[in-house]
Amino acid sequence: MAKEFTFTWQWDIQSSPEAIWQYAADTNRFNRDTGQPEVELLSNVKGSKRARMKLPILRVEWEEDPFEWTYPYSCVITRRYSKGPLDEMRTNAQFIPLPEGGTRITYNSTFITGNILAQLGIPFGIGVIAKNRFEKAFRKYDAIISRGESLTEMPRQRALSSGGRTRFKVQSEAVVKQGTNPELVNRLEEFLDHADELSIQRIRPYSLADAWSLRANRRAVLEMFLRATRAGIVDMSWDLLCPSCRGITEGHSNLADVRGDSHCNTCQIDFRANFDHNIEVVFRPNASVRPIDYAAAFCVGSPQLQPHVVMSQSLSPLRSLPVDVHLDPGRYNMRASNASGSVSIFADADGASKADLRVTQFGWPPEEQRVSFLPTLNLINATDADSTFQLERASWGDQAATAADVTALQVFRDLFATEVIRPGEEISVGSITLMFTDLRESTRLYRNIGDAPAFGRVREHFQLLEDEIAAEGGSIVKTMGDSVMAAFRHPIAALRAVWKAQVKIMERGEPMLWLKAGMHKGPCIVVNLNDRLDYFGSTVNIAARLPGFSQGGELIFTEEIYKDPEVQEFLSQSLKPDVLSRFSNNVKGFDDPFTLWKLRV
Repeated sequence: MAKEFTFTWQWDIQSSPEAIWQYAADTNRFNRDTGQPEVELLSNVKGSKRARMKLPILRVEWEEDPFEWTYPYSCVITRRYSKGPLDEMRTNAQFIPLPEGGTRITYNSTFITGNILAQLGIPFGIGVIAKNRFEKAFRKYDAIISRGESLTEMPRQRALSSGGRTRFKVQSEAVVKQGTNPELVNRLEEFLDHADELSIQRIRPYSLADAWSLRANRRAVLEMFLRATRAGIVDMSWDLLCPSCRGITEGHSNLADVRGDSHCNTCQIDFRANFDHNIEVVFRPNASVRPIDYAAAFCVGSPQLQPHVVMSQSLSPLRSLPVDVHLDPGRYNMRASNASGSVSIFADADGASKADLRVTQFGWPPEEQRVSFLPTLNLINATDADSTFQLERASWGDQAATAADVTALQVFRDLFATEVIRPGEEISVGSITLMFTDLRESTRLYRNIGDAPAFGRVREHFQLLEDEIAAEGGSIVKTMGDSVMAAFRHPIAALRAVWKAQVKIMERGEPMLWLKAGMHKGPCIVVNLNDRLDYFGSTVNIAARLPGFSQGGELIFTEEIYKDPEVQEFLSQSLKPDVLSRFSNNVKGFDDPFTLWKLRV
């Protein structure tokens, strides 16, 4: 006869629900830290997973419902076992803020089993051993947060062998010579030496920079990893992420292996790869420095695997469920597993405290919902099937070093010149800033001062441009005579680069060289042209024609550049009167006139 066991545990900790969530929601790490065995994913279709434990004798398999969670207050896991001593398990972890600060953790778990041995063992195995391990894990996380530390900074037994440490020392010399601060390299060695295996399976440079309190130096950390890849310290992977669940669908060591078309088995959808939306560049230690078990897994699902999802709740047909959520300012999308489309939700201080979100067999209503930062969302399943409601951040966040970020760096183009997409492949990038420069009357310069001196000045101009473009995180895509095409992830970087380059050219004195520059932002297609990464599309065509409106010493840019908030701030703080003017003109190949801006250096 089946018997049900229920346990309820409570602990009060100093950390807030938002702070403890990053550890509690990472159930892969939590299960490891509480001594649970490794698991293996057998199948995953639309979030319903079939898995088994890696045990030497006992065979344990189960079906796992999609996790239910509401950031940062609750997480629910339900398993139904097909093999093993248990029939069913359900856990519900609640993280409730205390009035005086801190969090009350309430952990409820229910186990159903008809196995006599399991019935005898559960009271002690779960009620005593598991309880103590769970409390120890939460106390450890609470202490880490209270000290202002992260899991990457915890002292652990050294992982590098003497041979691995020696290889790191030798190989890191090249990383330092190429421009990386030696202190960063030392921090990388400490990280690779002490971090646990879960932390180094998929290293994200931006996240690591944040953990090191180096958010302002994220690019330096990313560039260090690129140099470390070339030196053989770490390996690089181009991971394709599903645009819906944002799980990893493919991982490739070479960019040429990335295809434009991909498929997500979890969501059962086909999608097109995009450089800045769903291709992330991550790193792991090279086996010669530190071998690790990349297959180690202790959970097959976790809210931490979908950090963009702030709420996931399952709902029966013709039922409703009020859910309190914690939202940051910005735009969100609510989706349902049994309906197409989504409803847009915008969170701001003046939004409504309550909102009804109804999905029918025809989908969602078209109207955007405006809600507060702590609203109650009444989920309504007006369909005749079970549905999982998911509230997703519209933005992808800023923790991922995307393919667009990496390929825009001069360091990448210098070190990985052969890293290109396959010939004939086209992959889009949603937004890239392109700059074209040319020299005013360079032909007259050659005639006036002679070929050799003129060539020296022109070459000097190229070097100055390259230095400033690289310093601002951009890259030279190609040169054409006296012209340069450069790519940047952000408009402000392009503006600063050309501004500083022209100032330095002016400071060199006579004979004066004047840059003619144009800049535009928009979507592009990334292609392989002559075995190098290049960009094609209307954004390229527009940017290429803008230097023609410059008389020299002038930067011409479009309204898309002008409206960028960082550009606005730069223009308001850095310019003298009468150096910025607006005008309208036609651009060759386009019917309607463009609103353009002219900035004199």
